Amino acid sequence: MLLTDFEYLNNTDSAFKRKVALQIKTLRKQNQVTQEKFFNETHINIARLESGIIDIRLETLRKICYYFNVSLAGFFQEI
Repeated sequence: MLLTDFEYLNNTDSAFKRKVALQIKTLRKQNQVTQEKFFNETHINIARLESGIIDIRLETLRKICYYFNVSLAGFFQEI
């Protein structure tokens, strides 16, 4: 059965969110930063983002990349 465009987007959207969440978690672990430390320094609840369930705003992702000294292009290069 062929998926409609909407069904296809829903399926790929979920996979993309998981990849973004995994990349965020990988960056945090590579830099040996705890979720608590990250929250205390940025006021961003990274645990929620790492779950891959919620949508992330571009502005929030930009702040995460800035914190870990990685460009947005570099962030997505790994996905």
